[in-house]
Amino acid sequence: MMAESRIPPGASLLLIGSGLYWILSSQLISSFTVLTPEFFQTNELGTSFITIIGIVSATVGLWIVKVDFDELRTLFSRPDGWIFTVPLALVSADVYLTLTVLSTNSQIVELNPFVSSAIEIGAAALIPFIISYLALSQGLGLFMLRVGSYLFGPLKSWRYLPFVSICGAAAFGPASNLVLLLDPNAGLVAYLLGALGCTVLSIFLFTKVEKLGNELGKPKLPLP
Repeated sequence: MMAESRIPPGASLLLIGSGLYWILSSQLISSFTVLTPEFFQTNELGTSFITIIGIVSATVGLWIVKVDFDELRTLFSRPDGWIFTVPLALVSADVYLTLTVLSTNSQIVELNPFVSSAIEIGAAALIPFIISYLALSQGLGLFMLRVGSYLFGPLKSWRYLPFVSICGAAAFGPASNLVLLLDPNAGLVAYLLGALGCTVLSIFLFTKVEKLGNELGKPKLPLP
């Protein structure tokens, strides 16, 4: 129990998500990162190494995943528990809107080679990619909650700032894609409205958690 308690919330989901990402990355574009596509294309040993690292990472994450599930169960059972599902909702919205925009407008091209490759292959790659995306997003959300608690203290509303900030940043994709779905010719406006959506969502979420916390008059997060 002592060893398990030292595992920071979000670690297992981040390991699972990154492990799946590395495995898919090595198979889809033969690269450790989409920033350097085809880096290992001529090096089979390098590609195999990335795959092995991905398998190890995902396995370790699954081994300790109970830590994150327990944390999520505690958060989701709160009166404001819906707030902590926002990372999952944003991922789902982003994937859905991206696929919809790409399927309805042939002039819009996916710039991320990893995502583009997954879409071209179909469900065999897209489903693991979505699972990876979900795990990374929710894991990062949990980790930011703990970071906020350490930075601002477990009893202050400001401890939610890191969490709502990353939720706001994650809203850029769905917001800009929604604008492109409504107006394929939006261009730069889609990015501007996407940035506006980031700010609005962050403020909205922070207001909600702070308001409910004041009404309840007690800590909103379990103590670290």
